[in-house]
Amino acid sequence: MAKSNKQIEQEVLSLLDSQGISSKDVFELEELPPLNKYLVLSAANFVLKVQKNLRDAKKIDTGRLSSDIEAGEVNVTESGLSITVGYPEGSEANNYADFVNKGVKGAVDKRRAPGSPYSFKNQYPNKKMALQLAKWYRRQGISAKAETKRTTKRGLQKKRQSLSTMASQANSLKSLAYATAANIKKKGLRRTGFFDKAVDSTFNEEFKQAIANITGLTISINIENKYGNNDK
Repeated sequence: MAKSNKQIEQEVLSLLDSQGISSKDVFELEELPPLNKYLVLSAANFVLKVQKNLRDAKKIDTGRLSSDIEAGEVNVTESGLSITVGYPEGSEANNYADFVNKGVKGAVDKRRAPGSPYSFKNQYPNKKMALQLAKWYRRQGISAKAETKRTTKRGLQKKRQSLSTMASQANSLKSLAYATAANIKKKGLRRTGFFDKAVDSTFNEEFKQAIANITGLTISINIENKYGNNDK
């Protein structure tokens, strides 16, 4: 049975409440026609489900995948109504969202993402990837363990010891980042489906039936996928 406007609105409000967001800060829907309102609510529901899927998958790092996703306004065209949901062109998240969503096959081992259209071409890490991983380790508060000895030296000798320790830790982190990058390129990245699952649970047969109920028409619904610079 298709969900009504009221049911999907309650679902959206429940998801908002789980994030501590007041509906008064988000929606002013009462003046919208029923179909427009349903599209806006469905788009909001989709965005919230994407964010929930990311939290459940523990894929929150910089937060861009969660914060950059957005829903546009309902556009009226000659062919019908449309609403855009997803990552805007130009956003950093748009460049890697689908890798996290669909995963990436390893250059050697394909088992982590067997159905992914993406794959690493070789197992050799590059500087850019290692740098991003080193930044990730720092954001997580993870440091490569460097064996350092305690010293009672003071003054210049102590400063030199500190600088030496910092250099050792930086080199260790660099080595760790390159080793992690090599392992990822060899074995690949696991699929999370955070985006696809939200599409399937939001823009499904119930959604289509609800649109038909509102309009009283059997209509054509086209969901077009557009991704950013996701070439591997």
